[in-house]
Amino acid sequence: MKKYLRDIKEKTSGMTRRETCSYIWSYYWYHIMIFISVIALILLFAAHYGLGNKKPLFTCLMINQGLDEARDLRIRDEFAQRADLPRERVVIDSDYNFSYGQFRLEGTNESSYEKFFFQWRNQEIDAVILSESFYKHCREMGGDFRVLANEMSEGTGNRLQAYMDEGECRAVVLGTDLYTEKITGKEDEKLLLAFPEYGNSSESSLKESRIFLEYACEKLQEETGGGILEEIFN
Repeated sequence: MKKYLRDIKEKTSGMTRRETCSYIWSYYWYHIMIFISVIALILLFAAHYGLGNKKPLFTCLMINQGLDEARDLRIRDEFAQRADLPRERVVIDSDYNFSYGQFRLEGTNESSYEKFFFQWRNQEIDAVILSESFYKHCREMGGDFRVLANEMSEGTGNRLQAYMDEGECRAVVLGTDLYTEKITGKEDEKLLLAFPEYGNSSESSLKESRIFLEYACEKLQEETGGGILEEIFN
C-alpha cells in the first residue's frame, strides 16, 4: 500500500486535484474496487454473525403435526408477547415430519429426523409437541424429559392431564393427536407437550418453559371441549 501511495504522489505532483483524481481512477480503479469489495464483505460478515445470527431464546418443535407456517407464526407471536421476548428470537417450527419405528409417512424429508436429534444433542430444544408414540421412541433413543412436579404442584399445569412416566409427570396431555389419527387410523394417540432434560437448564430457560406451559393451559381453557388440538396445533 505504501508503494502505491508513494507512486501516486510522485506521478501526480504538480497536478490539480481534479487531474489527480482522474489519474488515480484511470490507473488504479481495479485496486480501488478490490479494496471496496473486501471492506463490504467484512462488514456483511460482521453484520450477519454479530447482529443477524443470534441464538434463539426459546425453541419449540412440533413433530408430525403437519407443516403450517401461519400457525407457527401465530403461536410464536402470542407466546413471545406473553413471555416478553423478542419474537425474532422465538422459534415455533412444525417442519419436522418424518417416519420412525412403525410410523411411516410418505413424501417427507427424512433428514428432519436426524436434524431433530442433532438439535437435541446440542441442547437447542426447549419444548416439544409430539405424539405419545414418538415420546416413547425418544425415550428408547436415550432422550430424557424434565420432571414437571413443581409446575403441576404450583397449579401451572393442573388444568392439563399429567402424563406419567416411571411414576413421575414428564409431560402434559394436550388432547388427542388428530394428525396421527389421519395417518394411522389410531384413535387414542395422545398429543403431548414435554420439555427435554439436559441437567443444566438455566433459570431463564426454566422460566420460559413454565410460561409456555401456562400458555398451553390458557389456550386449552379458552377452547370448548378441549379444542386446543383442532384450533391451535392441528
